[in-house]
Amino acid sequence: MYCLIKEWPNKMATLMTEDGVVLWTFSNVEEARKVWNTWCSLQKDRIANQIGYLDKSGLSE
Repeated sequence: MYCLIKEWPNKMATLMTEDGVVLWTFSNVEEARKVWNTWCSLQKDRIANQIGYLDKSGLSE
């Protein structure tokens, strides 16, 4: 699964799928990243997991 973290101007962050389905919104990027990492660790080798980050300037790593 490929997911994105969108950071908003108010510093909140949304974890979403690449096709725009919102999974959850967090108070900051770090919180979203922790949840994603936890989810990935629970999935182990079941699927390939990737994540990207969206900010005001677009996609970044």
